[in-house]
Amino acid sequence: MSTETLTHEAHGHDGGHHEPPEVVDRRQRMAIWLFIGGDIITLSAMLFAYLYLRGLNTGGNWMRMLGYQGHTYAWYQNQANLPAPTYIHVAPMSPSFSWLVTGVTVISALILWGGERALRASKNAKSFSSVAFLATVVVIVSGVLSVIQLRHIPAIYFAQNDSQGFGYTAYSSVMMVLIGSALVHQILLAFLGLGLTIRSARGAITGEKWYQARLVRLFWVWVAVSAVAVSAVTTTINTIH
Repeated sequence: MSTETLTHEAHGHDGGHHEPPEVVDRRQRMAIWLFIGGDIITLSAMLFAYLYLRGLNTGGNWMRMLGYQGHTYAWYQNQANLPAPTYIHVAPMSPSFSWLVTGVTVISALILWGGERALRASKNAKSFSSVAFLATVVVIVSGVLSVIQLRHIPAIYFAQNDSQGFGYTAYSSVMMVLIGSALVHQILLAFLGLGLTIRSARGAITGEKWYQARLVRLFWVWVAVSAVAVSAVTTTINTIH
C-alpha cells in the first residue's frame, strides 16, 4: 500500500469517490424541511399576533389612533394651525387585492411544480429552464404587488410638539409585518428561480439531476400555501368592531 493511500485513509478520504446522489439529496431534503418548519413557526407567531390584537380589540381600538385624517402630509405642513386631533378609524385593507397577490404567488408555484414534473418525465432541461424563468417572472409580479400593498397600508397623520409624521394603528403595524414578510419570501423565490433558470440552461440541472429543482419547488409551494393562510385570516377577521 502506498504512502499516498495511507494518507488518504488516515484523513478519511475515499480516493476521490463522493457520496451517492441519493444520500446528498436526502440530507438536503431534511435541511429544507427544517427550514420550512422554522418558517412555519415564524408565520404562526405573526398570525397569533394578528389574532391576539384582534381579540383584545375594544370599540375598534386596534384600527384607530389619535391624529388627523383627510389630507396629505404636504397639506398639513402648510397649515399655520391644526385642528384638535381626534381618534380616527382606518378601514381594513382591500381583501380582493390581497387575494390577487396570493393568486399570483400560487400560480408561480404551480408553474414551477409543473415544470419540475415535466423535467423528470421528459428529461428536457432546456424546456425546464424556460418554465423556471416564467415562474420567476410571475413571482416578481407578486413582489411588485406586495410593494403596492405596503404603500397602501392605512396611516394617520399626527402632530405633537415639534414632531409631525404618520402613525400606524395596531392593525396597520401587524399588516406591515405580514406583507413585508411575504415580500422577503418573494424576493428569495425570485433569486432561487433565477438560479434554476441559469443552472438548467448550463446543464447543471438535467432529467437525471433534478434534485435541486425539487428542493426549490418544496419551498416555493410552502410560500404559496403560507400566502393562502395569511389571506384567509386577514380577509375574514378584519372588522373594525
